Amino acid sequence: MKVAIIGAGLAGTAAAWALRQAGAEPVIYEAGGEIAPGASGNPLGLYNPRLSAERSFYSDAFPLALKAFQELRDTDWNECGALHLITDEKRQKKFTDAVKSWGWPRSEMRIVPKAEASAIAGVSINYDALYLARSGTISPKKLCKAYASAIPVKLNAPITNLGDVQADAIIVAAGMATKNLPLRAVRGQITFVKATKASEKLKCNLCYGGYFSPVKRGEHALGATFQRWLDHDQIIGDDDYDNIEKLVRVAPELADGLEIIGQRAAVRTTSPDHFPVIGHLRDNIYVSTGHGSHGIVSSIAAAHILTNMILQRPLPFPAATIQKISPGRFST
Repeated sequence: MKVAIIGAGLAGTAAAWALRQAGAEPVIYEAGGEIAPGASGNPLGLYNPRLSAERSFYSDAFPLALKAFQELRDTDWNECGALHLITDEKRQKKFTDAVKSWGWPRSEMRIVPKAEASAIAGVSINYDALYLARSGTISPKKLCKAYASAIPVKLNAPITNLGDVQADAIIVAAGMATKNLPLRAVRGQITFVKATKASEKLKCNLCYGGYFSPVKRGEHALGATFQRWLDHDQIIGDDDYDNIEKLVRVAPELADGLEIIGQRAAVRTTSPDHFPVIGHLRDNIYVSTGHGSHGIVSSIAAAHILTNMILQRPLPFPAATIQKISPGRFST
């Protein structure tokens, strides 16, 4: 079966990888001149399940992402763990409820007091935290290239009319390109800073509304802004200082003396209910979009769902979950 995939970001390349593994013949069409030209092109990204009090699509998608990372090469994957700092009562309740309802083993998910959080992090942490041992970092750009390594990719190939595409099935995975869905563009900017003697001791990701990654090649990633009112990828100088200021509020000793050495801005696509949009759209057309800031995890789950839909195989998620992420949920 021939499947045309529109978009060479995380959603598109992951779909192509899963389809090829299942015996289909995917081809990727990318309007830009390279793989992962947009938000998926960040050199470093943190991967976490989107945290919620109850089990959700994201908690069930996370193991699929880990399995893919184990099978791929040259992605800069680092399973360093993550501490989600409990900075207010709302986070305390949500994280505590998540530990109870998700049912993950304590070795992978647990609430830790600040003394244990400090031992895990290798630096002083002033908050209790939710510890996710299997979270980490990866290069989204390299991940896209790994997914697409054995797939035909047609660059500089914008598709203006899906009716012109010759394929048994079509997957639209190009962010805002899908019409008639209530998608939103959200701009985000990450900041790269030079490591200091204090910051280079950090051993895991810190998440606190912003995030701070462990040192890699002498630098850290700080992120990220979340601007629903902007839809451009131009650099904004104040955003770098906003990212640093978030770290100052929770870990001033780590923020002290950080030198800005780079940044990257991109536009992500989200939906009104913050779940991705995955499923059958019409005729032979399917969609994988709206992955927002959790696309590293959700895109590969979407890939397996669409692969099984297209090949008419049993779906890997319960019917209620499929409905919650379906484009049909927006029908009136």
